[in-house]
Amino acid sequence: MARFYSWSGFTQAQDTSALWGKKYAEVKSSLLAAGWVLAPVAEDETPMTKDYPEITCGSGAMAICSVSFKRDKTTLALVVEPIENTLVVTGEY
Repeated sequence: MARFYSWSGFTQAQDTSALWGKKYAEVKSSLLAAGWVLAPVAEDETPMTKDYPEITCGSGAMAICSVSFKRDKTTLALVVEPIENTLVVTGEY
């Protein structure tokens, strides 16, 4: 059972490591329920999967896949990786 309730008061200055290692679908659901919205994706960005078009990936050897959420004037940008056939939040940038 996941505990996400503390994220409702989340601000950029807070430690995001509590999100790391969590399934992306659960993190997304909890953030949306707490009033966060998905940030728009640029037209030239490539979605990671059809199921989650908001997750986009860069190109090159050091590229990451990421997704951004916004609430008020705060942006939360998370790194997402496929681990054992599950999308997992692995960090923030």
